[in-house]
Parts: sequence; structure tokens; C-alpha cells
Amino acid sequence: MRKLNLLLLLLCFLTTAFLLSCSKDDDRDMEKIVEMTIYPETGYGGYLFSTDVYGEFLLFSESDNQEKRILTSGANFSDNFDYEKGYEYKLEAKKTFLKNPPQDGSSIVFEYIKTISKEKIITQNSEIQIEMEVGPTKVGFISRSEDGIQQALFVKENGENNMKPLLLIEGFNYEEGYKYKLNVKKIIQAEPYSVKYILLDIISQEEV
Repeated sequence: MRKLNLLLLLLCFLTTAFLLSCSKDDDRDMEKIVEMTIYPETGYGGYLFSTDVYGEFLLFSESDNQEKRILTSGANFSDNFDYEKGYEYKLEAKKTFLKNPPQDGSSIVFEYIKTISKEKIITQNSEIQIEMEVGPTKVGFISRSEDGIQQALFVKENGENNMKPLLLIEGFNYEEGYKYKLNVKKIIQAEPYSVKYILLDIISQEEV
């Protein structure tokens, strides 16, 4: 009987130790090494807790998730990675799933490890004519090259699904409170990479 009690006590002790170990493991952040693709053009998205301030972010996908999306998490990633528009990059990064993410941040953070390859994708200058919608109010915009918030047009190019901030359409005299549809020339310069929009004509102007 004494041996049985000791055995039961030992079993109880081992079970408790196992549960405590599992509990500690559950509290740990999960990490894994991933290969990422960073695309030659950037994307745009709104900031958390703000309805009218947009940022310019890297566009990326992962080797096990080919969906192209904006990299809004992991601020140190951009600081450690020297990005140039017009190039496609293959990177090795550490992906961390935070068990207790900050209230105003993402639960997933990427940390740059090294660059595997860098390839010039946009190699030729190009010009295309597009239709563009312009919203009736401007939005705040933080670009990758500026620290402060600038006022930007809120536009959507023909064929795109989402509105985005745009600082300038050359030759366009914007009036707030009107919704526009424009014919615009989009000029892409390969080296150094830049994109410029020039007004061709106003298709429609509607007061909102």
C-alpha cells in the first residue's frame, strides 16, 4: 500500500511538472526562418486607429504563401534592409508569432537576416495612358522618403481595386469637394526608378 501511494505521488508530481512545462511553452513566441520576396514597387495601407492617414510599405510574399501583401509589421526590418525601388529581392528572415502582441501592433513580426539575391526588374522606361478616379477629400500620407505627414490626393487607377495616396498629378488643379475621373499619362523611369503622372484631360467632375 505504501508503495502504491508513493507511485501515485510520483505520478502526480510528473503530471504537474509536465503541465507546467506545457504552460511555459504556450507562453513563448513561436519563431521560424522563412524566405521572402520583396517586389520592385511599394504598396499603400492605412495606419491602425487612423481613418485618413496612409503609409507607403514594402510589398512581399513568402515561399509558403505566395499572396502579395504589404509589410506593415516589423519596423526594424526596414531599418536593416537597404531597399531600392525597381529591384526584386529574395531574403532570408526570421518570422516571429507573438503570443502577447502590443495592442497597437501586429502579432507577426519579420526580422531581416540576409539578402539572397537582388535583380533589376524594371529595366526600361515606359508610358501608358490610364483612367484615374480622384476622391473628394485629401488624406494624410507618410512616404518612405519623408518623416512627416503630407497631404495627398486619394486616387484609384483603372484596373486597381483600392484607393491610394498620390502627391501630384502634373497639370491638375484639384478642388476639394469634387469627385473626378481623369485621363492621365503614367510615365515610369527605370533608372533611377520613378513614377510620374501628367493630366491629359478631365473626363468628369462631380460635386459631392
